[in-house]
Amino acid sequence: MSQQDTTFFNESGFVMHSQSILPQIKSEDATIPVNAGATFHKIERPPHTLYEKIVYALDILIPPEEAEDMEVPAGYYLQKVVFGKKWNYRIAKDKDSLIPQYLTDHKELETTYQVLVEKKTALPLFDSTSKFLKRWDTLALVLLLFTAIVTPYEVAFLASDGAPTVDILFLVNQIVNLVFLADMFIQMRTPYRDEETGQFVNDGREIAMKYLSTWFTVDLLSTIPWELLGFIQSGSNDLNTLRLIRLVRLVRLLKLLRVLRASRKLRQWQVYINVRYASLQMIQLAVINIFIVHWLACGYRLAAQQQTPDQEIGWDLRLSNNAGYSLDPFVLYIAALWWSSGIVGLVGPNYDLMNPSNDREWGYAFFANFISYLSALYFIATLSDVLSISNRNKRVHDLLVDNYLEMFDKLKLDVKIKIKVHNYLSEHYAMAAQSEYTNMLHKLPPQLHGFISMEIFIDFLSQIPFLEVFIEREPFMMQELCRNVQIKSYAPNNHVFSEGYEGIYYLERGTVAIEGNIYTCGMVFGRSVLRENNKQMECRALTPVTVHVLTRSYLLEVLSKHPKIRYYAKRWTVWAVLRKYLRAYASLYYTAARRGAAIHPPLLSKRPFLKDGEYDDIDFAVMDHLAEVGF
Repeated sequence: MSQQDTTFFNESGFVMHSQSILPQIKSEDATIPVNAGATFHKIERPPHTLYEKIVYALDILIPPEEAEDMEVPAGYYLQKVVFGKKWNYRIAKDKDSLIPQYLTDHKELETTYQVLVEKKTALPLFDSTSKFLKRWDTLALVLLLFTAIVTPYEVAFLASDGAPTVDILFLVNQIVNLVFLADMFIQMRTPYRDEETGQFVNDGREIAMKYLSTWFTVDLLSTIPWELLGFIQSGSNDLNTLRLIRLVRLVRLLKLLRVLRASRKLRQWQVYINVRYASLQMIQLAVINIFIVHWLACGYRLAAQQQTPDQEIGWDLRLSNNAGYSLDPFVLYIAALWWSSGIVGLVGPNYDLMNPSNDREWGYAFFANFISYLSALYFIATLSDVLSISNRNKRVHDLLVDNYLEMFDKLKLDVKIKIKVHNYLSEHYAMAAQSEYTNMLHKLPPQLHGFISMEIFIDFLSQIPFLEVFIEREPFMMQELCRNVQIKSYAPNNHVFSEGYEGIYYLERGTVAIEGNIYTCGMVFGRSVLRENNKQMECRALTPVTVHVLTRSYLLEVLSKHPKIRYYAKRWTVWAVLRKYLRAYASLYYTAARRGAAIHPPLLSKRPFLKDGEYDDIDFAVMDHLAEVGF
């Protein structure tokens, strides 16, 4: 006997060491462990970190005693678990150890297991789905609208040639600058979706590099407080100073580059606002045209201003001279707005005082007309695209109806037949659009399809007694059943089924009739569909109907993977049908007994679809009942 270091493993499989005494058998060649088939493996320890080297060298801490080898039992193998720059060892079970070796030669043991470790940074990343980021994007959109509206108006109609005035508007502009400066930091720490892989990138370095190579320059130019450069003027009114001040005023228009952020914010908000593509495109088109009119109006005011005293006056001074007094900036803005709306509408202004009269105004008018032509082309193209997408299915239906009407005209059919066919096609179009939802769900990935199907159909399955008890116990089975539920729609007077139950039905909308019984919205029928021989019956839609159907074939396919649950479902179905028969027989015998008739209940009754000497599941259930408890 000798004392040696033994390796134990906790529940997670990681290495634990303790000193113990192991019995060993000495031989001439080697030391053989008592556990037959066990082997010893040399293990490599990770190097000490700089901190560990220092504290061990100064005797602040004592390094732990670690074994150089590890005992691995038969049927197991040694696995190296790597997490970051550290690693450890655990014993993993060889699942193929009991299989003949010639069947597992092509397989390799997973001797190294890499643990994904999220890189921690000093500045945390923002959750792209958090409420904070959603509210921050809302604030950014509001400030973008403020910048797009106020900044051009301020530069064109409110700015003066002197030093900037520190007023409320000046302070608000500086607060907006600070908010957008903070937004730059948030954008640099927010995960983005990779266009090639479709996955979110959560590495802080990659996010920062992506932002620096794309939007950083634009955001930086739009965030610099250019209006502060106006304080550099020394109070002189020489021509060079005035030109510098006016240049600074124009540079402030670089803030409009912030509007480019709107596309990113809207893309992040697309899921939350829940607006369809056609509606969103029309809203964007209207907003773009409004801002084009606003910006062209402010630009026309800048083009009218004199750069030197010897230049010709612009339209603003001509309007003031014609009125006999200096016009208010807002009145000038309304006049410029009237001019720009005529340009964008491709009509053109017809007021002589507003028409261009100098080189500055003529040059700007040419630019405004060019922008107006481009916006008109964009408007027409977008409108055509939206109309073609929004009415695509309706147009296909109209063409189909037109083909039928053309055929009826050639065949010279009665007008009543035309009306019936037209009504049928209209109802079929509406029903087919709803039935298409099932195909759309099947196009999603299985996991996402299962999650959405559970949200939609779990209430339906909870009304099926032999499935309701397994909703929490067997979530994967319930998800698979939900994926197989179909959405079907039927027009009035059409058959939902005509040869007995084809599955279990949940009536989401409408009213149906089955053998004189009326079923309304929210009811479930067909629970006994697992019978070996279903009764011949038909179900007719009395109104436009939408049903959720779990077909018998899909149900049996899923239950075949769970034999015990299948047995329970079959047993419940048999007893449910048996109870129905017993209630019917009891009512019949009770009525006969009240009339004085002596009747012996024929529980083993003949069904029309059974031949002589044949029995079905109800007969067997009755015989089991008689054998167990008697009549």
